[in-house]
This record gives sequence, C-alpha cells and structure tokens, in this order.
Amino acid sequence: MKITFIVNNKNNRLAKVLPGLRNYCEQSKFGQLQFYATQQKKHAIELASQATDNGCDFMIAVGGDGTLHEVVNGVLQSKLTVDQYPTIGLLPHGSANDFARTAGLTSAIEALIEMIASKTTQKIDLGKILLHQTGETRYFINIAGVGLGPEVAQQLEASSSALGPGFNYFKCIIKGFLSYVKKEVSCSSSTWQWKGKLLQMAVANGRYFGNALCIAPNAILTDGQFQVAIFGDLSIWDYLRNIGNLKKGVKIKHRQVSYHNSSEVLLESANACGIEADGEYVGVAPATISIVPKAINFVMPPAD
Repeated sequence: MKITFIVNNKNNRLAKVLPGLRNYCEQSKFGQLQFYATQQKKHAIELASQATDNGCDFMIAVGGDGTLHEVVNGVLQSKLTVDQYPTIGLLPHGSANDFARTAGLTSAIEALIEMIASKTTQKIDLGKILLHQTGETRYFINIAGVGLGPEVAQQLEASSSALGPGFNYFKCIIKGFLSYVKKEVSCSSSTWQWKGKLLQMAVANGRYFGNALCIAPNAILTDGQFQVAIFGDLSIWDYLRNIGNLKKGVKIKHRQVSYHNSSEVLLESANACGIEADGEYVGVAPATISIVPKAINFVMPPAD
C-alpha cells in the first residue's frame, strides 16, 4: 500500500504531526509512505496532482478545508482516469474543519489509521463550478458560497487573530456585514427560480461552513444533489438573532430565507458577485454549479 500525506505546513505543522503519523503508520506496516509539505498557497494542488500521476493508493490531506480543497482539485487535475484516482482522506488540523463535521472525522491519528487499514470509505459527491467569464473549472467538496461568503473569505485570508479562529470568523463576518453591499442575483435550476437582493447563498454538498454554522442541515454527501440555502435581503440584526439556530442546525424561518434541492444551479448577476468554494475565493458570477455524483472515494465512517 502506498500512502501520500500532503501537509499544510502553516505554523510548522509538519514537525508537529509527522512523528505521530510515522509512528502509527509504521506500526500498521502500510508499506510505502510519502510526506509532502506545502510552501505557499495552491502548492497542495501541484503536490496532489504529481503524486496522483506517480501512483498512490491513499492521498491524505493534513490541514483544514482549504488544504482538502486543493488536494481534491489536484487529484482531479491529474492525467489519470477516475477509476485510477487514489482514495482521498483528511486529518483535520485547520482553523474551521467544517467538512470534517459533516463527514464525522476527528483529528485523532489512530482513528484515521484504523479507517485506512480497514478500508473504511464511501463514494461521495463533489461540486463543480464553471466560471463563464474565464472558462475556469473548480471543484469543491463542501460548500460553494455566493455573496457575503466570498467577501469574508478574502478578509480571512488577509487577517489573523490571537483569540482563535472562532473569534476571527465572527469578526470577519460582522466586518463583512458592515461593508458588503447586497447584489441583485438570479439563481435557477430545472425546477425552481429565485431572484432578488442576496446576502448569502450556500450551494451545499456538506452541512457546515463559517466555522461550525450548519447552514444546510439536510445536505448529504452521497445523495447526488445539493441543498441550496438562500439568505436574501437580511440585516445584520436578522443574522445575529438567528446565529444560535444556525449553530444548532435549525432551519431559519424568515420570509427572506429559503431552502431548495438541485443537482445544478445557474447563477447570474449584473453586478460583480463573488463566489467561494470551501472557503477559497474562486471568481465571480455568472457560473454554473453542478453536482458530480460519487466522484471520489473518501476515507470516512459510515453515514448515520
């Protein structure tokens, strides 16, 4: 068995996790192990693509949602066919770890090694974003956000907080509310349409984003469709009043909030409305976002 670990080396994470990883892997007698550390943003895409082309059985991202996002895109950019892709996994060590919440993953190394050894995996869906202006394609594993989310993603990238990721997310969200001008957006699928001033839209494969906000409580990683949560012309006070329900995974009851299901959505806007994927800013509308059913094999426990 050949296993590749791609580690987001922020704050010298490789030195912190490598001894434990090596120890557990060697005890399990897995075979060939490879450890790569990222040096800059998007480096994990390059590392994952090269490692996939060179052949491996398991590709494990060590980091957060952004690292996993890059690894997934790197695998899909490889020269191999879908049936030759490695099984992807995650050891969550990021600032938010929102995908890990949906997938039922922890940062315990022994739990990851046990799942690899027993080949405890599931075929899960991915999202695919086609940006019409540039023709660029980007895949996501968790959530694509439209509106306020991309603004927050850009602020998070440029900020840091000694008080921890939770406070930093909250600070950037509030800052985003105060500066964000709602865009007129049109969103349509084969069965429904929505148009209006948009605060935030989540095209969700997973359930959580924004550091444990359960914006899409009915999203399932394996059902071949998105849950689309639309938060229209809401105020900052509407948001603050409902943040407790978002954390608990309770659907918001408000005339400007709606939930839909779809395997493909078309986003259009006369304004420069941003799009983020797994917390990474990717571009602006117009765009087509579609589901890719059972796109990858992923190391995770069985669904409840």
